[in-house]
Amino acid sequence: MKKTIGPDEYNVFLADFSKRNKGRRARFESFSGRGVAEEDEEAVFENVSISGDVVTVKRTVLTSSSASPIADEVTGVHGVSVQYDTDNSENTLEFMDTNGDMTVLHFESLVDGDS
Repeated sequence: MKKTIGPDEYNVFLADFSKRNKGRRARFESFSGRGVAEEDEEAVFENVSISGDVVTVKRTVLTSSSASPIADEVTGVHGVSVQYDTDNSENTLEFMDTNGDMTVLHFESLVDGDS
């Protein structure tokens, strides 16, 4: 199931989403006219926020010897939606930009561990 989030709900929804999903492994996928790109390495989700039309996603890359914080920005965002897994947990967070391209933050499944 997929749910579109209204622009007037972005800030509250993303703050609550961050609380519910902090600590889950997540990776980016992008879909555009140029094709599909998938991030090779997963990182641990910290939080997501929006200011104007810029979404900032903060995650931490964990290695055996360190934890490195990273922040990714998605610009030109004019649509936000969430897709749910079979157990009703949040599986993806999707951002549509003004060009019609989609950036997807895909989370590790709470059902089967896949991401």
